[in-house]
Amino acid sequence: MTIALNRSSTPRRSWRKRLAGWVRGPTLARDIAIVLAIKFVLLMALKYTFFNHPQAEHMSMPPEQVAQALLSVPASHPSQGDQHAR
Repeated sequence: MTIALNRSSTPRRSWRKRLAGWVRGPTLARDIAIVLAIKFVLLMALKYTFFNHPQAEHMSMPPEQVAQALLSVPASHPSQGDQHAR
């Protein structure tokens, strides 16, 4: 029974040591994790501040009309050529 108790406490100690070492020592993984967490928080703040709601209710358009305006190719006029060729 003492062997089972020692086995269950060993992973917990190594986990605590690893966490304590991660907090104390300057590691690249810790720095990257902190920077990514800060970036994520800032991006979410920007999203909720500026892009969550339209500026005015009357400014919303149907999605089909927006898709048509974005994906359609404007027709070129043949009467208007390059001005430098004349």
